[in-house]
Amino acid sequence: MSSQLGRPSSSIGFDWLMAGLSLLLMSGVIQDGWAHSHGLVDQSFFTPWHAILYGTMAANGLVLGFVALRNLTRGYSVENTLPYGYWLALCGVILFAIGGGFDLFWHGMFGIERGISGLISPSHLLLAFSSALIFSGPIRSIAYQYGSDVSGWKRVGPVVLCLASVLTLFGFFLGYAQPISDGLTVGTILPDRSGPPIAILYASDSSGTQLTRLETPSGLDFWGVGASPDGKHLVYRAQIPQSADGGGQPPSDIYVTNIDGTHAVRITHSGRHDTQPAWSADSKWIAYISLPAGTSGNYSLHIIHPDGSGDRTLIAGVTTVATPAWSPDGSQIAYVSRNGLTDMLAVVNVASGATRWLTFTSNGALPAWSGKRIYFTAGDGALLSANLNGTDVRTIDDHAGPVSFSANGKTLAYLKSVGGVEQVFVAASDGTEARNVSNLSGMDAAHPALGAGGRVFFSATGRPDPAHSSIAFSLAEASNLLESVVIAGVLLLGLKRWHPPFGTFTLVLTLFTLAMATQSDAYSDVIPALVTGLGADIAIAIFGDRVRYGTGFYALATLVPALFFTLFLITTIVAGGSGTAWSPNLWLGSPLLAGIAGLLVAFCYEPPLSTGPRTTT
Repeated sequence: MSSQLGRPSSSIGFDWLMAGLSLLLMSGVIQDGWAHSHGLVDQSFFTPWHAILYGTMAANGLVLGFVALRNLTRGYSVENTLPYGYWLALCGVILFAIGGGFDLFWHGMFGIERGISGLISPSHLLLAFSSALIFSGPIRSIAYQYGSDVSGWKRVGPVVLCLASVLTLFGFFLGYAQPISDGLTVGTILPDRSGPPIAILYASDSSGTQLTRLETPSGLDFWGVGASPDGKHLVYRAQIPQSADGGGQPPSDIYVTNIDGTHAVRITHSGRHDTQPAWSADSKWIAYISLPAGTSGNYSLHIIHPDGSGDRTLIAGVTTVATPAWSPDGSQIAYVSRNGLTDMLAVVNVASGATRWLTFTSNGALPAWSGKRIYFTAGDGALLSANLNGTDVRTIDDHAGPVSFSANGKTLAYLKSVGGVEQVFVAASDGTEARNVSNLSGMDAAHPALGAGGRVFFSATGRPDPAHSSIAFSLAEASNLLESVVIAGVLLLGLKRWHPPFGTFTLVLTLFTLAMATQSDAYSDVIPALVTGLGADIAIAIFGDRVRYGTGFYALATLVPALFFTLFLITTIVAGGSGTAWSPNLWLGSPLLAGIAGLLVAFCYEPPLSTGPRTTT
């Protein structure tokens, strides 16, 4: 190294050495993560994996410390003992050592973390930040030495290794939201071998001491049980079981059974999604909602006899209708619809079809009648009751679900969460004397119905496989977006600042994916990285500067994450060998979102806002 402006200049060999040591340090992080993810770490801080990790950090420190001391003895001032960019790297080594001590203290206080706790532990985040400073040394050094036209592995190669280290560092510490290693995204893609949970029909006495499981049609899922006031029949909606990502409402029909659940008879055959049945007080009619299967809009409200005859439409062609409830005299039906942009209760006259809004129920839901009063759930979840003109509003419970009344109006049944599980409660009509009559462990009750003799009918469903819940699908999509942003952010930096040599994208993506795969043993995911990286490198070789600026830059930023996630999805499905649980919306839309995320990152490097000719006034 030679002196330049009071600071020693770096050399190609030194930059390569530090880039190699950076990659070695990142390998130390990955092997420690591998040991944690494979259950090889006990509650001790002093493990072989930690020894390797801190040893790789020490190697960086020894080299930087030796160079700094040597230059100090040659007469350089303290602040000029290292080439440009490497003082920050040395600070990273020092901070890493401090972070190691802090990590020892943290483990002593709280033990060895597992899962997401280990990734967001303050001591580990300090180590991650320190590592990033170390990785920045060769990047800043080469950026200082050369302009944006520099190319070739000899000079730009150290940057490529450090970009791979930076990308891997981000991926590792975002492992809880990283498709390859998070353990959730792959689970959502592959089918749930146990199938979606099927509802079970129960009957209970009013005290909750006698709980009986009733018969239901084989192979069908049902919802919305209602008991006829004359005590002879039950009614519910039934359909083929659907996963959390079923892709819309499938066709379903209304079934009527004996009071013990036997002799189920299908009474609707519309090919639509017929649902939410409700008995009239005289047990001669059933109201239900019908909407198009697989889509939304064009809702209608119908009434039909229990034998399937006399189907009549009361309301049709509206945006939404839900939860019909008959008045005690059978002359009106309350329901929920949308008044402008606000959900609100309304009533329809059964004879004339005339409707009117109950404006005092703004943002209300789940209507039920008792005498001349109407009950509903307010926007804040409270169960309220009021006269039809909106007077005498009373709070029955501060948080309760659908309500069902006994024929004499003196008793009500409703849902209430107990320890995060929905249970059925029976109470007096004013909400007093409430008691849990379901008491089901690990199952959510739904849509209670009070029948003759004080019996309570309701359905209950087990919790779905967590990997196939709607929350899981949402988290998988968030992981896709986050990974796309990180990949695009790191790769586009190299593309925009230098002329990356052929193989840059292939090497960076492959090392990143291989490191992530060690945490989940999903080594087949290296194939998407190889194919995507090679495709990007070929495009850069063919189009040159056209992919470093303007439309070409935006196109590459979009296509790389989109192609990577597409191939990841295909590889996961093929490796699983049993298809996918994702609907067409997910497996077609997810790569598009990944591409959009990459494009937005590209806008940060090159804003798409051009400046026109300036005019003077």
